[in-house]
Amino acid sequence: MKTFIKFIALFLVVILSLRSSCIKKYPGEPLSLRNNSDQRIYYFCPNWKYREDWTKYCYPDTILPQEKNHLHSIGPRNATGVGEGNPNWEKIFSELPAGKYSVYFFTECPETQEEWDLVRESYDLCRKDVTYQELVENNYDICYP
Repeated sequence: MKTFIKFIALFLVVILSLRSSCIKKYPGEPLSLRNNSDQRIYYFCPNWKYREDWTKYCYPDTILPQEKNHLHSIGPRNATGVGEGNPNWEKIFSELPAGKYSVYFFTECPETQEEWDLVRESYDLCRKDVTYQELVENNYDICYP
C-alpha cells in the first residue's frame, strides 16, 4: 500500500510540474488571420520576431517591402495562425509608432518582382490596421474583408 501511495504522490508531482510549465508567459493569444471571403487570399504581415525593420511596414508608414516577399495564403472561409505562439503583445504594440499593427491582404498573388512593384505603386490591396484594444476585442483575429 505504501508503494501505491508513493506512486500516486510521484504521479501528482509530475502532473503538477507539467501543468505549471505550460503557464502562459504573456496575456493574450497568437495572432490569427481569417478569410471571410469565397476566394483564396494572400497576405503580408510584418513579423516582429524575424525582421528588425518590421515597424516601418505598420501604420502610419504603410509601405510594402521593395523586394517581393513570399506571400502566404488562406483558403476561402478559413483561418491561419501567424507568428509565435505566445507573443508579448504589450511589447509589440509599444514599438509601433502609432499603436496600430498592419496586415496587407491581396486577392492575387504577385508572381514576379514587376508585379510586386505594380502592387506597391497602385496599392491594389486591402490593408487592416488594428490597435491592441481592437485585437483583444476581436479575440486576436484580424479578418478579411
